[in-house]
Amino acid sequence: MEALIRPEFGLTFWTITCFVLLVFVLSKTAWKPLMQAVEERERAIKHDLHSAETARAGAEKLKAELDARMAALKAEIQSRMDEARLAAQKETDLLIEEARRSAGVIVESATREIEAQKAEASRELRAKVAELSVLTAERILVKQLDHRANTDLADKYLAELEKERPDLKLGNN
Repeated sequence: MEALIRPEFGLTFWTITCFVLLVFVLSKTAWKPLMQAVEERERAIKHDLHSAETARAGAEKLKAELDARMAALKAEIQSRMDEARLAAQKETDLLIEEARRSAGVIVESATREIEAQKAEASRELRAKVAELSVLTAERILVKQLDHRANTDLADKYLAELEKERPDLKLGNN
């Protein structure tokens, strides 16, 4: 054990000589390929880092473009939805207005028809009253007057009745 604590000159010399010889042999045979491999690996890592940075920048740029496109599409969709709502509202308003016009025409037509039927009923009523008056007068007078005179008399009576009561429209007005 003491030999390890106190090295001898020969052992030290041969140890250093073997170490130097080993370093020389390794530097000639293994050191260059090992250093080349390390440098190549370092270049590959730098290249990969550069490629990753470029890809990240490209991805961020693409993401920004896609976000801008999405915002533009959302705005366009909103615009089209607003246009569609306006068009639907206009169409609804047009349909309602057309329905109102049709209803007005129908009411006006019905009013005219009612007035026409009322006038016709009034004429028929006047004719019936005149006919009844004539028949009654004929029975009463038992042919003292002729038929034409009786009709004229009934017409006069109805005209006087209409003058006295204008709300009673029995005539040919």
